[in-house]
Amino acid sequence: MKDSMFFKKIEMVFLSLMILSLPSLEAPKNIFLIMFVITALFRRFRTGWVDALDSWSWIFFAIVGTGLLSTIFAGMPSLGEWNGYRVLLTMISVAWLVSIAGYSEKEISWLFGLTIASTIPPLLWGGYELYFLQTKQFLQLHSVGHVNHSAIYLTMIFGASLGWMMVLWARLTLANKILMLLTSSTFFISLIIGQSRAAFGVALLIAFLLIALLKGERRFKIGVIGLLASLSFLAIAFNAEIVNKELTQERNNDFLSGRDKVWNVSLEAARFHPLLGIGMSNWKYITQEDIRKSLESRGKSYNPQDYYTHPGHSHSLYLTALVDRGVVGLATTILFMIFWLRHLIITFRYANSSRVGAFLWSGSFSAWMVTFGIGLVNTTFHHEHGILACLFLAFYLSWCKGHCDLNKAFN
Repeated sequence: MKDSMFFKKIEMVFLSLMILSLPSLEAPKNIFLIMFVITALFRRFRTGWVDALDSWSWIFFAIVGTGLLSTIFAGMPSLGEWNGYRVLLTMISVAWLVSIAGYSEKEISWLFGLTIASTIPPLLWGGYELYFLQTKQFLQLHSVGHVNHSAIYLTMIFGASLGWMMVLWARLTLANKILMLLTSSTFFISLIIGQSRAAFGVALLIAFLLIALLKGERRFKIGVIGLLASLSFLAIAFNAEIVNKELTQERNNDFLSGRDKVWNVSLEAARFHPLLGIGMSNWKYITQEDIRKSLESRGKSYNPQDYYTHPGHSHSLYLTALVDRGVVGLATTILFMIFWLRHLIITFRYANSSRVGAFLWSGSFSAWMVTFGIGLVNTTFHHEHGILACLFLAFYLSWCKGHCDLNKAFN
């Protein structure tokens, strides 16, 4: 028993350090993640891993298993499929191990708060690089990288921080109220600066749904709506770049920013190996010649202007799953989406009756909205923001094990 507690503490240290470095430091993040996985697996095997298996474990195994099949039988082998599989395996391993870790409510709350707080330093540094050093053209989190990926990450963090603030508001001191309000507002403003229209739209939707669903004083909720509306109005009034970007795209009749041409590539490439796909991370190896041959083999005309391969990925979670892992991968992704949403809906009454449960639910809900909402037009559930989504999902799953009567909830 004492040995188990010792290894649990070590496991918590590695997980905390991984979370702390996730949006900031690439090498330490990977090192701490590996150490967490090794320690967590060791502790789980010592205490009996079979007893920890549940329905979610089998969902995670299905994702990993079908991904392995798509990697072994990749349609474009010996390219990037094993690296892509490593990314998927890493994310799902984190989700599974955290969900079955048996952390206490206090420990999960600590990890949740650390996940939000860890985003502040790289966000401030990103702002410094953008406005003072002028070494970046867009606002980015250091380890997350590309502006769209950073926006995906920040949208999840915004939703989680907003839910956290709303749930705890009545019990906070004045100083803490100001701190949490500034934190959530900063994350929202960062989405305006980041210029991702999908992220900004989904963030607003998350905010209004959380305000409608979570418990809280009516005046406070109206105040939050007023604050978000005011920030959005100021963005329009002062011609923020996100507004100019939208107006420019409309004038150029390019609302999707060329994504339709990227999607044309994905839809054609999905025909190459429809069952198990071409292999994860192999989209970037698709060439215009591959598209031409595929079209002409079916008697279709080929116009290179209609196909855009430069981005290197599908710009869609669903098309990425279809091309990389085939029909099997897309079906697994959709089942994962449905199962996650079903769990959020059915366990909501338990979560909303508990302060900790409510803000953990808001984190998981935000991760779901971002992954499968922004996933319509961007490649979500990948690298850092994929790990973040898995963390928010796993925090809530772990809490539910001790506080939700799942047999009663699912009947």
